[in-house]
Parts: sequence; structure tokens; C-alpha cells
Amino acid sequence: MKENKKIVAALDIGSSKVLAVVAEVSKDGTFRVLGQGRSESQAIHEGCITNVEDALPSVNSALDEAFRIAGRPVSEVITNISGKYLVGVDSTASLPLKGRHPTLNEMQTVKAMAQDAVQKSDETFLIKSELLYYMLDNQRDEQSEQNLLEAKGSNISAHLHSAVSSALNASMRLKVIRRSGVEISSILPEAWASGYGALTEEERQNGVVLIDIGAGTTDIVVFKGGSPRFTHTIAYGGKKITERLAGYLHCSMKQAEEIKLRLDLNCLPEHKDVILYKAPLEEGGRKYSKYELSQIAAYEVLQLYNEIGRLLYKDGWYTLVSDAPKNRLPGGTVLTGGTAIMMGITELFSSVVPGPWRYTFSTRLGRSLYNGDACIGLNSPKETVVMGLIAYEAKRFSLGEDAEDTADTTDNSFLARAKRGMVEFFVGQY
Repeated sequence: MKENKKIVAALDIGSSKVLAVVAEVSKDGTFRVLGQGRSESQAIHEGCITNVEDALPSVNSALDEAFRIAGRPVSEVITNISGKYLVGVDSTASLPLKGRHPTLNEMQTVKAMAQDAVQKSDETFLIKSELLYYMLDNQRDEQSEQNLLEAKGSNISAHLHSAVSSALNASMRLKVIRRSGVEISSILPEAWASGYGALTEEERQNGVVLIDIGAGTTDIVVFKGGSPRFTHTIAYGGKKITERLAGYLHCSMKQAEEIKLRLDLNCLPEHKDVILYKAPLEEGGRKYSKYELSQIAAYEVLQLYNEIGRLLYKDGWYTLVSDAPKNRLPGGTVLTGGTAIMMGITELFSSVVPGPWRYTFSTRLGRSLYNGDACIGLNSPKETVVMGLIAYEAKRFSLGEDAEDTADTTDNSFLARAKRGMVEFFVGQY
């Protein structure tokens, strides 16, 4: 008899923190947190692990704490991946049908062919693929797969969206996790995970852009029709704003970080009298107002927003109507990540586009949708990634998709071969 519950673990390796969560998932797709552990990140720059030995203590500490609180260890974890080389690519493949009904086996075959067709090189590695839809005779079927099986056509095609990362970035992350004593059940792009944690099903269906602004990277994903349709990572995060403030004030990074959290990106000129920092007397004793420093931070955030806008416009998600930009996504923008807690950031994003199209760029702050047991410390924008990983595992368990991970080495399916290849090539003896 199949189990109705299962214990899973998620590991969020970020540029500022490592966070592990153990949860019990149920067949109905719900889950309950059993324990969490966190530590400060080491040897992680712009989302990429730079040294396995230096990063390992942080991962071990977070996992050990989570396992201790949960009362049991877990042998596998689902984890995230980021980094400036993480991008999304689309692929497709087709099979001839010769005027008959497609079979489930043909649907699985053409999906595997589309996954094999993902453009990559020796320096890149396929992280994750999501099926967008099937098409019969180049006409998209908006209905269920069951209805697709009842139709006839001359050919069937599968359309996928995949995330590809640098091989070095993937191998370093895999080595660190395996050295910590656990295996990897799945890897998700950071923005995908954040979307599964902070977005409602309706938002993912209708269309929304999620922007996860972390300490070292900004991860972007567009969800439409329930699936990720655009994926990209920018090597720019909250640490860049902190560095800009530290350089401007000639103060330490710690002081600049504390000041950053007191800023308001929509600060008004009347706050010029609110002094946040005074330089030492030997440096002139100059006073820096909240308004002045907020303007510097706002400029940095707007540069990031403009870069995101250019990417989305190039991919067709932002368009021009009467020479004014318009967002094609009804859900607007959702911000997550540690930098998203900066005061006034959602208002700043919403007000970038003035005029009648402003409402299409409305922005809200994203938080984990989980509010069950042990949710304290897991419901801010900083924890949406790890909670999205758990939510993803819960969904897979409810659909029975986790069974594919139990396949032994005799399984010669594409997924099994890819997983074995990942372990053998990248992980080696680690």
C-alpha cells in the first residue's frame, strides 16, 4: 500500500544565508514543517559557490540543526540554484502520427526529445525542464491530455521551458551537498522555487513576473499558464547597494547594511533633516540625511529595474502601446528575497511607469503562503525559496511524480540517465 505521508527536506543555499527545512508532506498536497536550521553563508559569491571546503560548514550546520529539531535525519534534499549564468531556454520536438491517435508513450517520447533538444554546451548543464503544452498539427490543445489522446493528427509536438546553468556552478553545489552526507532529489532554479512558495495558483495561471532580489543575485521568472515561461539571473543583489553606501559614506559594510535597512526608497524631501550617519570629525564630520541616502539606494534599485525591463521587453512580456510600456502579465510584479524588505521598494517599482498603464505594473511583496505549524521565521520574503522547494515536493508527492527518483541504475529512461550522468560526471568521488 502506498504511503499517505512522507518526510522531505529542502536546502536553500544563498549568498547571505543557508536555510534548511524538514517537513512532512501529505498525499493531498499539504505539508507541515517539522524543523528548520540556518547559518551564515561562506564562500558564496553572486549565487555561486567558490570553495567547497569553506562552504561545507555552513551547509552542515543548517542541516544538522534542522534534523535535530525535526527529530530525524533525511537522506535526500531538494535544493535551489542561482548564479549569473542561469538562463531559460525554450525547446520543441515533434513526432509523425499519420492521422491516428497519439499514445501516452508517444507523448512521453516527444517530451524527452524536446528535452534532448535543449541548446547547451560542454560548459553548461540542464537544471530543470517544465512541459508547457503539446500540439497536434501545429494547433495548441488547450484542453487536457485525456482529450488530446482522443484526437487524431498527422504529428504531435511537445514544447518545453528549461533552465540551464554553468556546469562549474552546478558541480560545486552538488559536491557541497553530497559532502554533507545527503543526496539530491531535485534542483530548482531559485526564482521557480520562490514562485512556488509565494504565488497563488491563479497568479501562475493568469501571468505574473516574480523578481527575487537576494544578497548576491536577482532571479527573474515569468509564470503563465501555470508554468515558468521566462527565466534569467542577474549578478546584482542587495550587497551591491550596501557596497555603494559604504563607499559613499566611507564606513564599514556592517554599518552600511544597518543604514540600508533604515532607508525609504520613496523618501520625501522633508526628511532631509533626519540624519542617519555622521562622518568622524577627522573626515570633516559631515551629516548624511535619510533623504540623501535613500536617493542613492533608489537610483541603484532603478538601474536594476531598468535592466529587468529590457530583458522582459526583449522577450515580449513588456510591449509598447501608444509609445507607452505595457505589461502583458495581469498579475503584475511580485517581489521576494531579502532586499525586497527595503522600505518603499514595492511603491518604487509600481510608480516607474506613469500614466494609464501604471496599473499593469502594480507590485506586491511576496511571502510564503504557508501558515501552518512552525511557520515562525519562515513567512518573510527571505524564506520564499525554501518554502517553495517544500511546496514543490508536496505537489510532486501528491501527483506521484516522486516515484521516478526511486528508479535503480537499470532504468534507462532519459531522466534516469541524466541523473546518473550528473552524479558520475560532476560529483565523482565526492
